[in-house]
Amino acid sequence: MPRYVLVEDNGERRIPCADAEGVFTGPAGEPLRLRRCTLPAELDERLRTGRKIQPALFFFETVDRFGIETELSVVQLDIAGWSLHGGNQADLVLREPLHDPPSPAARPIWQLWSAGRPPVANLWAGHDRVEWLRAALAHRRAEGPDRPPGRAYRVDGAHVTDVTSYYCALGEAVNGPGGYFGWNLDALADCLRGGFGATPPFTVVGPEVPHVREVFERAGVTLRATP
Repeated sequence: MPRYVLVEDNGERRIPCADAEGVFTGPAGEPLRLRRCTLPAELDERLRTGRKIQPALFFFETVDRFGIETELSVVQLDIAGWSLHGGNQADLVLREPLHDPPSPAARPIWQLWSAGRPPVANLWAGHDRVEWLRAALAHRRAEGPDRPPGRAYRVDGAHVTDVTSYYCALGEAVNGPGGYFGWNLDALADCLRGGFGATPPFTVVGPEVPHVREVFERAGVTLRATP
């Protein structure tokens, strides 16, 4: 099973790849190197005959052990070099890095997710919190309608030390281990409009961080702060 797949933005072409280098580089970025990619017949023919391949935008997605694909970034498929194998397979070197590539600290987070949804809460506490939230958002799946109003969600504050860690804990309070429910005030306001697991009005019990109360109250959510 491939670890990554490139999907053209119009969905017409897919390029599964066994592995890739240059994924977790952070802002510096580096050209993406793709290993054992299975090419569409048209691309394979163009490479083998030396014909020009027009650059195109592709979604760069990870593939977990269940075969579920999750968008990690986007990349311009502009091929700078290649090594051909049999069976429509090739190693590719692209001219450009991923757009907004995740940092090296994200690698163990995405490796964890590759085995499926985190099985227990608070695993985020051992990882980079910004990259955890980015991965949690990317892996968010619509799992039926939002839960009805009137619920209470308890935020585990054991590892909450700042605003970012609060959002990690809030996401899990609402949507379980690995859950997402915003990563800043604007994103929180979006989640409170629906489609992210909970329907206001509801109650959140837990620690308080700056300005969150105001966003909750505008949506009809009661924040019951704990020490």
